[in-house]
Amino acid sequence: EPFEDGYANGEEGTPAGDAAATYTPDSKGIVKFGWIKGVLVRCMLNIWGVMLFIRLSWIVGQAGIGLSVVVIAMATVVTTITGLSTSAIATNGFVRGGGAYYLISRSLGPEFGGAIGLIFAFANAVAVAMYVVGFAETVVELLKENGTLMIDEMNDIRIIGAITVVILLGISVAGMEWEAKAQIVLLVILILAIGDFVIGTFIPLDSKKAKGFFGYKAEIFMENFGPDFREETFFSVFAIFFPAATGILAGANISGDLADPQSAIPKGTLLAILITTLVYMGIAVSVGSCVVRDATGNINNTIITELTNCTTAACKLNYDFSSCQTGCHYGLMNNFQALCKDNIYPGFQMFAKGYGKNNEPLRGYLLTFLIALGFILIAELNVIAPIISNFFLASYALINFSVFHASLAKSPDVNWGSSTQALTYLNALQHSIRLSGVEDHVKNFSFEFQYHGDCLDVAT
Repeated sequence: EPFEDGYANGEEGTPAGDAAATYTPDSKGIVKFGWIKGVLVRCMLNIWGVMLFIRLSWIVGQAGIGLSVVVIAMATVVTTITGLSTSAIATNGFVRGGGAYYLISRSLGPEFGGAIGLIFAFANAVAVAMYVVGFAETVVELLKENGTLMIDEMNDIRIIGAITVVILLGISVAGMEWEAKAQIVLLVILILAIGDFVIGTFIPLDSKKAKGFFGYKAEIFMENFGPDFREETFFSVFAIFFPAATGILAGANISGDLADPQSAIPKGTLLAILITTLVYMGIAVSVGSCVVRDATGNINNTIITELTNCTTAACKLNYDFSSCQTGCHYGLMNNFQALCKDNIYPGFQMFAKGYGKNNEPLRGYLLTFLIALGFILIAELNVIAPIISNFFLASYALINFSVFHASLAKSPDVNWGSSTQALTYLNALQHSIRLSGVEDHVKNFSFEFQYHGDCLDVAT
């Protein structure tokens, strides 16, 4: 098996790997998850959320049913390729703690792993803010309808967002076991909310017809099939939607807490992408087939999702309560903890310390909390989402490049270092062999090749 000692170079492990190695499935009190609870559920919760219930209908109203499906398909292509790349790395080596950072740094080398780890940790910290702001928007709408706003809409979003992120910090600090239990509850709420939507599309109440909801009609489908952009473009809509597809590494990022990460990561990640994509496309087509554009008279309500539900409360609160899955994003700080243990960036060593039986990165959680709180103060979902898209696209591009580079260097085949070192060795060998046919001459610098077992000596 390649990398039997868990490292690409066959040498002594880094601090991150050594720390992760101490936490084995047989260790007393250590929580280990299977592929369903550890990867599938976690990925689905991170992929679904605020965009599904607050912005997907808005995207259909802007881009139409046809282009909305294209937007979802484009995001799925990106995440599927990245999921396959992650699976390729996970199944070609011994996986320990440290998540995506560990996988990449032990394949391509610490220079690329460090860059990915830092970008990805920051992207997920900002993603916390996005989900919390989405949840806060829903609560503020309820307060506004009942005339109970505390100050004004913008400041109320900030206040409620700050309270929510404090609660999520508490859930994460409680430990991985409690977080996993909370995720099951949130997944049930999420599935019930989706079920509420599906049932509601078949029950067109007369009270909702005035707002544009008529149930499934071919005329509405044809009218909403084409785009009707309002100060938006195809790519700006894509930038706002893309964070809705970024949760695919949630399972890989807790690789140290998985019982069998080599099997769990590919199965859970790819199945989660398939399920969530089908749901996204199904809801986009359904809402575009049932609701007339601009029926409410509010230019911001091109198509509103809440009309398609059995109960308004289910859409307004239960839907976006699923956004409290943000606690999962705190778990992604395992990447950052492993990065700090490798001491790649000066001054980050303080965040490497773990606490409790599962080596929880509490200092990393606190850093995530502070970053998220800063972005929550923006209080604008459409401003935060494109920022996240840029960071996730950058990290996914580096992950895919690392797999391409490893494939080019054939690094998993032989235990000769990271793919960077392997490619350097291969290039030197190939060019040296090409020079072997040069005739000896006093003006030529010639090589002599000597093979000793599995080693190659090059002498002049």
